[in-house]
Amino acid sequence: MIKEIRLGNFYSIKDEIVLDLKAGVIKTLKSRNLNNNVFDFEDVQLLKTVAIYGANASGKSNIMKAISFCASMIINSHNHNENVIFNFKPFKFQGFTKKPSTFKIIFVIKGIEYEYSFSLNQTEIITEELYYYPNGRRAKIFTRDETLGIDKNKIYSFSSVIKKPLDVAENTSKKTLYISRASQMDREVAKDVFRFFSESFVLGYVNFNDVAIEKLFIENKRQVLEALKIADSDIIDIQIKNELVSVKNLNADLLSGTASIKDAMQSQIFINTFHKSNPKIDFDFANEESSGTQMLFIIMLTILDVIKNNKILLVVLNF
Repeated sequence: MIKEIRLGNFYSIKDEIVLDLKAGVIKTLKSRNLNNNVFDFEDVQLLKTVAIYGANASGKSNIMKAISFCASMIINSHNHNENVIFNFKPFKFQGFTKKPSTFKIIFVIKGIEYEYSFSLNQTEIITEELYYYPNGRRAKIFTRDETLGIDKNKIYSFSSVIKKPLDVAENTSKKTLYISRASQMDREVAKDVFRFFSESFVLGYVNFNDVAIEKLFIENKRQVLEALKIADSDIIDIQIKNELVSVKNLNADLLSGTASIKDAMQSQIFINTFHKSNPKIDFDFANEESSGTQMLFIIMLTILDVIKNNKILLVVLNF
């Protein structure tokens, strides 16, 4: 679960903004009618769903882009090379291109609250911190400040939570988040944080090309077919196959200036639907069903996965 997200200096976001999921203390009839949208965590109530409304070009999509970028840094930055330029833009006016961009998230894993943050510019990580509340009191796991020089002992400060933390620091460049490298190097707390973002933090709906769609459908087939029925569809069955298909891969040799095309096998999902009017005739779901039916199918699979597995879903809806 998420308690709070803070973002500053990303895209059109200049000053820090706060997405706070703590429920307000409002005792109106309308608020009482929304009791099902809150749940208790320790001594606070948190919202299950939050919607952000605004005019066109007011920055709603950029909030999603910034959160997606920060999550991708946690998941992927251990793969970065020294020539990487981070794929985001700071606010372009009033000198903000020379200021760091900031991200902070307060979330809960296995009943324990964590507070993770980092700052960066387009070429390097500047600061990074991870705290937690194991006994209801804030305790440090590690801090990092790259402005303190080149000595890792000065840049980093650790508690005893992570085993051999300096070994990880010695293998962490300014292009890499420490939490990402520590997860790769099999440190337990870092792996918990990594799994939270890679498995529970769902950014957008599942897509047709995702091989996970087969597993999701098998687990939720009855509910998906029922939703399609309620939506006045006459689809009575859906079958999904995951097959290996031959694809052409281009291999270029920059040294010799030659290129070749080789065959490779790749997993591909095939979805077929069957209708009430003639259950023996199959339809290619991706090409022969309506876009509305396709979207409902994808939305239902995603939402059922989120609800059943206690995940977090962030989506942008444009009307």
